[in-house]
Amino acid sequence: MRKLSALALLLLVAVFLVSCSGVPGGGCVTNCGGGNATVSLVLTATPPNPTALLSIQSFTANITGVSLSTATGSVVAVPLNATTYIADFNRVTSDSTILAAKATVPADTYTTVTVTFSNPRVTFCTQTNPGVFGCAAGSVQSLTGSAGSSTISTSLTLAANQQTGVDLDLDLGAVITLNGQAITAINLGASGAFSAASLPPSAAATDLPAGALSHIDDVLGVVSAATSPSLTIQTATRGSITAVTNSSTQYSTNCSSQNFSCVQTGTAAIVDTVLNSDGTFTVVYYQPLASASLDIVEGVVTGVPNTTTQQCNIVVTDATVATSNSLISGQLSIGDQLTLSLSSSPQAFVIISKDLLVPTNTFAGATDVSAIQPGQTIAFPVISFSPQSGVTPGTASTDTVALRFTRLSGVMTSPSSPVFSADTFPSFFGLASARQFQTTTGRLSVDGASSLSGISSGTIISTTALYVGPSSTPTFTAQTVRAH
Repeated sequence: MRKLSALALLLLVAVFLVSCSGVPGGGCVTNCGGGNATVSLVLTATPPNPTALLSIQSFTANITGVSLSTATGSVVAVPLNATTYIADFNRVTSDSTILAAKATVPADTYTTVTVTFSNPRVTFCTQTNPGVFGCAAGSVQSLTGSAGSSTISTSLTLAANQQTGVDLDLDLGAVITLNGQAITAINLGASGAFSAASLPPSAAATDLPAGALSHIDDVLGVVSAATSPSLTIQTATRGSITAVTNSSTQYSTNCSSQNFSCVQTGTAAIVDTVLNSDGTFTVVYYQPLASASLDIVEGVVTGVPNTTTQQCNIVVTDATVATSNSLISGQLSIGDQLTLSLSSSPQAFVIISKDLLVPTNTFAGATDVSAIQPGQTIAFPVISFSPQSGVTPGTASTDTVALRFTRLSGVMTSPSSPVFSADTFPSFFGLASARQFQTTTGRLSVDGASSLSGISSGTIISTTALYVGPSSTPTFTAQTVRAH
């Protein structure tokens, strides 16, 4: 009887082991009766073909949900980084943003990812005359689409205790309908709109350190918490990021201490980070800007119609909202048009260079709007503000103008380092020939290749770059380059 009992026990154990697959030296991976994984989601976008010469200033939508589904119909909602997550797809052609960090998901095999969205909106203009700077008069407009969802077929197997990431990418060319340079319709639910890819990318497709999931660069927001070595920066549209500094973190040269004491709560700031495999963030670079008692608006310039009255036209691309007595709170959206007026004696024209190498230019130290060029992105503290009403642009005034990073796409013509060249830019830039881009050793983020030299001539690229002006050589200073 004892021998029969022992045999029965061995048979029972054998049946259990067959039902549970594993790896040598590790635990059970599938069919293990439960457990959770952690998943981080990042958002990217693929631009339309630059040969269309489109001039898209912003392309936004509210991402209202992301869910994973199994073949048996089980659905898991992934908590997003913000209750109201406003995605700017033009931005993420070159800079990834975080959709969800370290979300807990049951271990399982998922066959579909569903993205739900509302309020899609694109702001664009036309310029059919090559080499002419700025949008054609009266051509800046916004177009809206319908709320809906997009379902992506995938095969995502998550094991218990696994830490991983997924990149959700929107193909902008697949969701817009064109008539020449004009966009006539947008449909984020179109077939093939979104795709999903596992993170981290292969070593041949990024310059990230081993194990890191993604660059999350140029995050503009307000420091809401700071206890060394950790800081939290709150964005206006995409929630907050809590990141940890270390001995490799670089601080802006305007930080006299060059250490964490530079980080102060209640300050507007910019951080570059890396998303780690466990869903945490590491600060690569930190730059304080100004007191959060000020509203700061960022926008891409579409025209400079009147240098006599010191005005330029912009489309809003980002903002920080004052912690008290805000002039813009609840009244300003990405994609809005503004006519910006400078005071008769502006305090400063400065470049927020983030300590990158900047070519000789006429922007820094200027005193009037003639130094501002269409295609440049500028940031400014708001002195007065009136919101856009219908198709009538809003108005704002300031006494300080800062050059910020523009997101643009083009075609690589010479992938050399530290200066590369590209052409086929959006038409409103007025740049009809190839232009040079300066890079800075140790401060360039590359996606789609392991380095600049890994990007072939003729490849479509997107870049986050300071546009210092058409008369400067190089014309741009690049912080990120993504090969598509």
